[in-house]
Amino acid sequence: MGFNLAAINGRIHRRILEKKNRVERHRLLHPDLVKRIGEGVLVEYVHSSNALEGSTLTLEETEAVIRGMTVGGKTIREIQEVMNHPGAVEYIMGVARGRAPVTEETVREVHGLLLDGILEGPGEYRTGMIAVPGASFTPPRSTEVPRLVRELVDWLEGNPWEYSPVELAARFMHRLLVIHPFHDGNGRTARILMNLVLLRNGYPTLTNISYRDRKRYLGALGEADLGDPGALVDFVAMSVEEALTKYLVVIEELETFSLREAAERSPYSAKYLNLRARDGSLGAYKLGRNWRVTGEDLENYVRENES
Repeated sequence: MGFNLAAINGRIHRRILEKKNRVERHRLLHPDLVKRIGEGVLVEYVHSSNALEGSTLTLEETEAVIRGMTVGGKTIREIQEVMNHPGAVEYIMGVARGRAPVTEETVREVHGLLLDGILEGPGEYRTGMIAVPGASFTPPRSTEVPRLVRELVDWLEGNPWEYSPVELAARFMHRLLVIHPFHDGNGRTARILMNLVLLRNGYPTLTNISYRDRKRYLGALGEADLGDPGALVDFVAMSVEEALTKYLVVIEELETFSLREAAERSPYSAKYLNLRARDGSLGAYKLGRNWRVTGEDLENYVRENES
């Protein structure tokens, strides 16, 4: 299941904690602003989570379906996948608000909500063996799944290695994927439950794993399959920081720059800043296909590397 040593990048983790603390100082935001932020995050999350699994709906089409509008030229399954997501997200937010433990039933309920109207018996564990394309492991026998899921949620609740919430969420997601408890929908289920772990620990918004980072995401999962979770933990950490940064950009009206603009304001080239954004050294975030960085994150990076 991977090494037990902490794997999270210290620099990224420090930035996450600082940004999370800032967000917490804005808890009493105007309800309309909170609703607007939440709606935008939900659309982006649903689009990416489905696109990671092969859905062809665009961001705009995903938003239209969530709003109850008709979208032509798509399969019934693709439409249903979008329609099911908001209910599953609402469910985990309710669990987080109630500070309820994550149980075997929680895992099955999330899957049932996501796959309702798509699979027969949504929320029911698989029967028989299953293969995961491209994976270096074979999931356990179906007869072992109930016990393994119970052991996993017990491990999560106990957190015996005292992992930070971000690392705990990443490792939990990976372990659930290794068990692969369902015939279909394991990735979507694992990503929503990863968010439940974060929400229960005070993270204010959904963390999105962008479909544009699919290759890197799968590569990091592959390394975790072989026993090294470091790349996956850092990938999730960078996704968490991106979610927090985007939140702060809206509520604090922060000034942001493209990497070309950032290069004009720093000793570094845009190419160099791009590399540092990709490895997590620079607290940048993606807006569409392009990197952006806040003025303060740029200043902090320059200051840290001049000292």
